[in-house]
Amino acid sequence: MSEWSGKVLSMSGERFSSHEAHKFAEKYATTSSEKQFAQTFWRDFFSHLLRIDDLTSTGIEFEVPVRSHLSGKVKWIDVLWSGVLLIEHKSAGEDLDKAEQQAREYLLSLDQSKVPPVVILCDFARFRIIEVLAGTSHEFALSDLPANLERLQTIFGNRGIGSTAVEISADTKAAELMAKLFVEFEKAGYAGHETSVFLVRVLFLLFAEDTRMMKKGIFTNFVADSPSSGSGLGAMLQELFEVLNAPKEKRPSTTPESLNEFPYVNGGLFAETIINFAFNESMRKALVEATAYDWSGISPAIFGSLFQSVRDQETRRTMGEHFTSEQNIMKVIGDLFLNDFNERLAKAWDAPIQLKRFHQELGEYNFFDPACGSGNFLVVSLKYLRGLELRILARIQELEGTGQMALDVSLSQKINLSQFHGIEIDEWSSAIAGVALHLADHQSNLQWEEIIGSAPNRLPLIESANIVNANALRVDWAQIAPLGEKTFIMGNPPFFGARYQTDEQKADTMFVWGDVKGAGEMDFVSNWHLIASRHISEKGGKAAFVSTNSLSQGEQPSILFPQLFELGIGISFAHRTFVWKNDAKGQAAVHCVIIGLEKNPPSKRNLWSYPDAKGQPVLSIVKNINPYLVDAPNVVVSARRTPISSDAEPMDFGSMPNDGGHLSDISKEESEDIRKNDPIASKYLRKIVGARELIHNEERFCLWLEGADPNDVRKSPELSKRVNAVRDLRLASKREATKKLAGKATEFGEIRQPSVDYIAVPATSSENRDYVPMAVMSPDVITNNALLVVPMKSLATFGFLQSKLFSLWNKAISGRLKSDTRISATITYNNFVSPMLNDEQRENIERGAEAVLVARSSFPFNSLADLYGTTSMPPALRRAHEKLDAEVLKAFGLKATASDEEILKTLFQRYADAIGGLQIA
Repeated sequence: MSEWSGKVLSMSGERFSSHEAHKFAEKYATTSSEKQFAQTFWRDFFSHLLRIDDLTSTGIEFEVPVRSHLSGKVKWIDVLWSGVLLIEHKSAGEDLDKAEQQAREYLLSLDQSKVPPVVILCDFARFRIIEVLAGTSHEFALSDLPANLERLQTIFGNRGIGSTAVEISADTKAAELMAKLFVEFEKAGYAGHETSVFLVRVLFLLFAEDTRMMKKGIFTNFVADSPSSGSGLGAMLQELFEVLNAPKEKRPSTTPESLNEFPYVNGGLFAETIINFAFNESMRKALVEATAYDWSGISPAIFGSLFQSVRDQETRRTMGEHFTSEQNIMKVIGDLFLNDFNERLAKAWDAPIQLKRFHQELGEYNFFDPACGSGNFLVVSLKYLRGLELRILARIQELEGTGQMALDVSLSQKINLSQFHGIEIDEWSSAIAGVALHLADHQSNLQWEEIIGSAPNRLPLIESANIVNANALRVDWAQIAPLGEKTFIMGNPPFFGARYQTDEQKADTMFVWGDVKGAGEMDFVSNWHLIASRHISEKGGKAAFVSTNSLSQGEQPSILFPQLFELGIGISFAHRTFVWKNDAKGQAAVHCVIIGLEKNPPSKRNLWSYPDAKGQPVLSIVKNINPYLVDAPNVVVSARRTPISSDAEPMDFGSMPNDGGHLSDISKEESEDIRKNDPIASKYLRKIVGARELIHNEERFCLWLEGADPNDVRKSPELSKRVNAVRDLRLASKREATKKLAGKATEFGEIRQPSVDYIAVPATSSENRDYVPMAVMSPDVITNNALLVVPMKSLATFGFLQSKLFSLWNKAISGRLKSDTRISATITYNNFVSPMLNDEQRENIERGAEAVLVARSSFPFNSLADLYGTTSMPPALRRAHEKLDAEVLKAFGLKATASDEEILKTLFQRYADAIGGLQIA
């Protein structure tokens, strides 16, 4: 095991660390055996020099088979990062010139889309980096690796970004052609189910003729033989569909040869009788344009989602904006099953009996997506499982000889479409999913044929995936997929928050949850977690879903996870908050988490964190993952009305104006006019602070009329005007409670202004800050309800809240607005367990807090946004905070060097102790 295993690596600072390079060079200075250490060597290289921990989702593969175009033999690429890098690794002292010749042979044999611009040759002691397009190479010793980091930075600095752009562009073009065809059908008055069936059939035929599933050009020529006016084409296609659904021996003897040469397809794709579409010239032209395109290179995973969007005018306009990228899908299936399968292959690599045993077992697994959409997760899973099976068979072929396997590969194949199951509520999407799986399966067949000499004949379609068009929340999953120990449940269910659910969706949620308190507040995606957990608890298996990050923050964990814990379900792996985005135009993005679910999770679990929500994940190997996706005890933090720490002051919102801004939203210019023109009103002017004013140092004023002299209100034109406006606004409200406030039009709707100095806390805070910016205010500064306020009896309170510990607690449990934290009095503050302080500790923390305020005062013209930006924070202020942190950590019994993980574990443990024990699965 790597000496770095289990440690968290920082993404901050330079991407290529000289320190890490020295450690790497020292570790492998005496290594010589390629067979024993090569993969460990390169895994460490990617993780600690390139900062890539998640090799699976990045697309880095080991032992990739390729058939040499020169020798005709199957050979193995040691490491391939498609479109980025090829590595050929040798044992110490071997000839790198021969290795280069071998690598260049691989480049000639790879599919053009996978050919990388960089090759690295290595024998542990030496590196040779070849930039293929530039025609340059550079060689250096392992000991000189630190001195060559700049070269690596130049080569790899932007590699991998946009590497799928060409593929996505091709799929977008294909989808646009289908969208154009659909539009022509719409213009002619065709829509609905039968049009969907027709377009799915056309898609299959276009792909089949371009990928040798059928005779090349057979469908193109068939369409081209129709009249240019489109007349009769619908009838021709209707007859073709009937022929495709009939075995050749059952076709009438009078069937024209132009039809009879089409193979029997089967699989139900052409079984349904649909209407005879009356084509016009424009409809035919759109179909002819589609036949002219080369459909062999489309990605079923990407195209399926794009094709899904062709029916809707808005989604057509933003074509490709909402599909799920393969890299993100890999984050789910990697830890769910694929990484384990790859490790098992590596262990069995030189043992034919073990390879055959593992291969046999692959056919016993099932893969189920109960919200499958157009089938992305299933398609990508199929692609990688067929690729894994290909590597197994090619390796067996290499170890035992070639002839027997090539004779009947269909007998050797274990991964079949019948192992893939899905539920999708949208009929159109479910139809696409079924076809997309057939397309992906056939693409795998072509790869098999290239590597091992033959592939299963997929026509007629004997086996199909089981994709059911239904509401996954109302059907029994066990009737659709064989749930059990060898079933993997996965997907990306709908995200709708409680406020955005339709009445039907709300009814579905209550159907799933029953009378569980708080169920109505749950995000829609939680339904899939609960149903999957019930099945896993009873039958075994594993699940992993992409989810909104709110499932692991705020109030929702306290509702969802007690249900899962009661079922004996824990979190087996997780990705903390990251931006789930696609690589097509539009870049639709949402802040998500991935949660793996399992009964009796393993003792070592993968926890992926994102220092940059849009960047690469960093892996920690942990013993437990709690509902907040932290390595800490399995507790849930419930809302409480009072602080859990007995000596803590209460936190509350500032005063809520409910006045339309007439009293509470006065600009600096308006305040100057009031002072100039209305001396009575001017004496009631006060500074008012909300979150924006606090963070950005903006000036705003209010008229604070609590306890004001009624005679002043009557005599002052400004006060009379504004108070009457507030009264009218409240009377016009539909809420009775607001109407009642019209009788108190001189005051804010809800008054919670502290009478002593207080700490002003923003209700939301950017994820890009190490500390939550707060300020100490005097009671004559009014706060509105965009701020939270804590009366300050001691600077120690300010010290706790301005510490790293409170910031980490806030980031761990508070709800989110996108990725920004939403601080809550009932969840965040009231559950923060601060220690009882002795006099010395209190004095030290107060002194540290005072030092922070002094450091700030050196920058009187800068806002808190300036002072607390990650990159803009002044060193003097950071040093003051670090000293304060040290004192607070000491009070918690922690060292100043405690890691974030140690701090969070301590905070959760203190909370668990405070509530009287752990709530453990």
